[in-house]
Order: sequence, then C-alpha cells, then structure tokens
Amino acid sequence: MTKMFAATSLHRRLSIAVALLAALVGLLGALGTFLVVSSLATEFDSSLRDVAAHVRSGALDGTVPRTTAPRKPEDLVVQIWSATDGARPGKLSDPNVILPKAAPGFSSVSFEGERWDVFALQAANEYIQIAELRSVRTRNAIRVAFWTLLPVLALLPLLVLTIAITVRLSLRPLNRIGRRTAQIDLNNLQALDAKAAPDELRPFLDSINRMIERLSVLVNAERQFIANAAHELRSPLAAMQLQMDNLRNAPEREREERLDALQRGIWRTSSLVSKLLGLARAEIGGTMKSRRDVSLPQLVSDVIADLLPLAADRGVDIGVLELDQVSVRAVEADLRIMLKNLVDNAIRYAGTDARVDVSVYRRPGKVLIEVMDNGPGMTNADLERVFERFFRAGVSDEEGSGLGLSISQALAANYGGRVVLCKRADDASGVVASIELPLK
Repeated sequence: MTKMFAATSLHRRLSIAVALLAALVGLLGALGTFLVVSSLATEFDSSLRDVAAHVRSGALDGTVPRTTAPRKPEDLVVQIWSATDGARPGKLSDPNVILPKAAPGFSSVSFEGERWDVFALQAANEYIQIAELRSVRTRNAIRVAFWTLLPVLALLPLLVLTIAITVRLSLRPLNRIGRRTAQIDLNNLQALDAKAAPDELRPFLDSINRMIERLSVLVNAERQFIANAAHELRSPLAAMQLQMDNLRNAPEREREERLDALQRGIWRTSSLVSKLLGLARAEIGGTMKSRRDVSLPQLVSDVIADLLPLAADRGVDIGVLELDQVSVRAVEADLRIMLKNLVDNAIRYAGTDARVDVSVYRRPGKVLIEVMDNGPGMTNADLERVFERFFRAGVSDEEGSGLGLSISQALAANYGGRVVLCKRADDASGVVASIELPLK
C-alpha cells in the first residue's frame, strides 16, 4: 500500500487503489454469495426428494377421487398417462390438481387461476409431465436474490470507508501544496517544490513558480525604484531647502537671482514627480481607455513642432525622412509621450550641429517609428542598461531624470509593442531609437 501511494501520478494512484478495492469487494461478494447459495442448496435437495417420492413405485394413484374439502395443493405435482388413459392421467401425485396434458418439453399451463410451469416427455408407453407452481418458483427466486445481495450490501459501508481513506491518502500531496502556497507573500517568494508533486500537478506548479519568479523580479524592481526615487528626490529637495535658507539670508540685490535658482529647482522636482507618476500610470496599463485611430504622420509633425525650440536652442537640425500614411488605434497622449521622449533624448544627447531625423514605416502586421541621430552614439554597455529607471548614459543632463525611455517602453508594452535602441546600420555614429507597434 505504501508503494502504491508513492506513485508519482495521481491518476495512477487512484486507479490502482480503486481497482484493488473493486477486486477485493468482488472476491468477498463472490465468497458471500457462494456461502448463501450453499445454504440454500437444501431447498433444492428437498425438491429432488419430493420428485423422487412422487415417482417411486406405488406412489401415484389415479383412482383416488378429488376431495371437496379445500386444501392447499402441492407445489410440485407429477402426472403419468399410460397408453389406455384418456384426458385424465392414470397416475398423479395430487388428485386435487389435474393439469391438462401439455406438449413435450417446457411449457406453461393454467389451472384454477394459477400458472404452472410444466416439463413433459414420452417414456416408452407412458407420457410423464412434472409441474411446479410459478408463484413458488418466483418466491424462491426472490429469496435467492435477496440472500445473494445481502453480502454485497454488508460490504458497502466497508467499501465507502475504504474509498474515503484511499482518496484522502492519495490527495495528501495537494494539501501540502495548498498549505505551502498559502504561505507565499511579498516577503516569502520562494518557489514551490514540484519534484514530489503528482505528475498531473507539475505543469500547474511550474506555472506558479514562473509567476513567483516574475513577481519576485517585479517586487525587487519596485523596491529598487522606490529607493532610486527617494535618492533622486532627496537631492533637489535638499538643494531647494538650501536655496530657501540662502534666500532668507541673502542681501536685497541677490534675492532675485536666488529666487530664480529656487524656481528652477522647483520646476525640476515637479518634472521628476510628473515623470514618476507617468511611469506608474504606464505600468498599470491605463492605456485601455479612450482609444481611437491616430494618424502617425500628423503625430510626428506635432511632436517636432513642440520640440523645435529645444532643437534650435541646442543647434540641432530636426526633420523627417519618410512618413508612410498609417494610423494606430491607441490613446493619442500615450503615443505623444513615447515619441516625444525619444526625440527629446536625441536632441539632448546628439550634440551641437547634429541632425535628428524621424520616419514612419508600415511593415507587415506592424508600424515602425524611427528616430535617428548622428551624434556620438552609445556604448554597448549603455545600450544594455538604457531602459533602466534613472539611468542616464554619457553626459548627465541637469534636467534629465532617466525615466523617459522607461516610460516609453512601459507604454509600448501596453499596446503589445516595444521600444528598441541600437547603433546605426550604416556604420555612421549615432543611435536609432525605434517604436514598434502592432497594427490591429
């Protein structure tokens, strides 16, 4: 039994257990039926004795008249016709039961409202028929059936109890897995042990473990994000506190300058908080509402117009190479944020006298928005980390937060797309930032 429950398949465990129980109950039921039928064999012995008594020499006498006094006829009667007898048999066991002469073999006849089962045959010069009352045969059959069923009924409680115990033992691994799963929380993200689990549960446990792994990565990322956000906010807040102290103690002629510095610090902090909120909204999937068809050429024109002052201030030539006429069903504000972050980064990091080109291409099943510059480019190490929160490659821009590309990537993922940064394919210096979105 221990080896049976050590089987790795839950289906195999239950199948083996139920098969063994069925075989055991069948054997016990057969044994009980044999004992009951054996005890009922005396009934058949009595019938044999009655037949023998009726046919023994001199036991049958057809001359005995039928009595008028009511009495119960015998259950078994024997009648014999000789060659000289007419309709009435010359020899019979019960003068009160005179059945009609039946055809040879098995048949059924009626006498005084009761059915008799008859077997008749020709024996030399005599015709013999033996008849038994059908009601008696039916009653005996019911008795045999009852006593045959009795052992099975007696075994049913044992069968139910044994099945309950078997199922409980077979499903014990599920209880252990359930208790272990209930202990999983954000502070206990340990994978479940699927080695000792039944085969049927292993795909399910593997899915749970993959979910736990992804959740662990997300939790660690959020914790790192909170720590980085606190660090990023601490510096501007400390600077603003220092600027306020300096402003309070500054001479009259310096207050205007220090007030401007404080205002710039407040603006940078406000911008950082706004981007943190934007990243949070992007990661919770807020893009599922208010979708409509957005023309990408028009979107590109609007974003370039918004960033022209920044490009002019940095000495960057910004324009378009190719604009395929294609629309994407999305929230326009999300697309604007994605593209604006990429173009803004290209302008800020390409350098003076650089060129930034924006293109829109239709591809099979998707659309591609490219922002290409001819700036100094990025190292392979920086390209691998560029989507990390608060990461800023190359020179550190004082107004940058390191969140723009993270926000764009999260927004693209909400639409089933992605953002990709790579080096230019023509071996020229610079970076190509692409937004890939599916066409639905």
